[in-house]
Amino acid sequence: MADKDFKPSGFGTLAIHAGHIQDPNYAHLTPIYASSTFVYDSAEQGMRRFSGEEPGYIYSRWGNPTFTEAENKVASMETFGLTDSAGAPLQARALLQASGMAAISTLLLMNLKTGDKVLSHFSLYGGTEELLQNVLPALGISAVIADLRDPGRAEAAIKADPAIRMLYFETPANPTVQCVDIDALTKVAKLHGLIVACDNTFATPYLQQPFRYGVDFIVHSTTKFLNGHGTAIGGILLGRDLEFMKTKATRIHKSLGGNSNPFDAFMLVNGMKTLEVRMDRHCHNAMEIARFLERHPAVAKVNYNGLPTHPDHAIARKQMRHPGAMMSFELKGGLQAGIDCMNRLRLCTRTVSLGTCDTLLCHPASMTHKSVPAAQREKYGITDGLIRMSVGMENIQDILADLDQAL
Repeated sequence: MADKDFKPSGFGTLAIHAGHIQDPNYAHLTPIYASSTFVYDSAEQGMRRFSGEEPGYIYSRWGNPTFTEAENKVASMETFGLTDSAGAPLQARALLQASGMAAISTLLLMNLKTGDKVLSHFSLYGGTEELLQNVLPALGISAVIADLRDPGRAEAAIKADPAIRMLYFETPANPTVQCVDIDALTKVAKLHGLIVACDNTFATPYLQQPFRYGVDFIVHSTTKFLNGHGTAIGGILLGRDLEFMKTKATRIHKSLGGNSNPFDAFMLVNGMKTLEVRMDRHCHNAMEIARFLERHPAVAKVNYNGLPTHPDHAIARKQMRHPGAMMSFELKGGLQAGIDCMNRLRLCTRTVSLGTCDTLLCHPASMTHKSVPAAQREKYGITDGLIRMSVGMENIQDILADLDQAL
């Protein structure tokens, strides 16, 4: 076991060792604590735990040792190498969730009330879009949508509507892989007293650290690259305000019941240990595939911010270690060409989701964004012929050969 006072110099070491607390029985790995509740030595100890006078576990909806390791590991990765305004190492607190959507729901409900509005980008995960447009309005919370790639438009929207309380964005966004300038947007938002939240699922903490730019909250669907193997559903919510996260955020999280479970947390912890090496391979393959698709006669457009031709290339270079493993491409033949391509795949996997070791392709218009009206999809670049790809870790020659024959 690494000494708790040892300070890792590299992200890979951190991903393996951060967050681990020695099990009382000296298990090498933190076990799956498959217990719904925890016991006390005395009634007085139970009272102290419930009152918060003594640390300890009470009920797995409220916390579990397997959850704790996952939470501490992600928090360590999102703050690695960062400092606060006083120059001390930046700290953050994380709350493990049952899914990425549970993390987003908890984030919004713990910060917003009736009459508040959220300013967001037009390219969002379909589930987030559904939440903002069709669920929260019933609670009196609504969304204002703008092209956040232009910080000036964001500021104009904020000035025009004093009910806007939060700025929320994904970068890179799903499924167009558009990037927004985290630094510029956060500065604008803070001038007007807004809360800033970022979905960092596509990038992971290895490629991008939104806390570096003053973002207040980060969410992830841990189902994706953090787990890395498609074995468990999960999400996580992180905040820089430790007192808020320990009090109001934790209270609302407990009340909503969006907790993870010990098995999924265990799978997440072990998946994250290989995050650095997995992302390096994912990213290497993605760059090669993007160049291949850009030259292919059947492809009308490639959305990958690692290509110099992508309009957000400069922003990606500014705030990301590498452009990542996600891309989308539009076929010249439209809907039928997309269907034919998907049906001819022999190696790559036809499915939704992303971030697993194998290469995944899906058709957003009929899958992840089916609930979004067609006219709205088209307006935002999610065309009928668009295919989203999560580039896997197979040998690059095999992925290219499969794509070539399918196209």
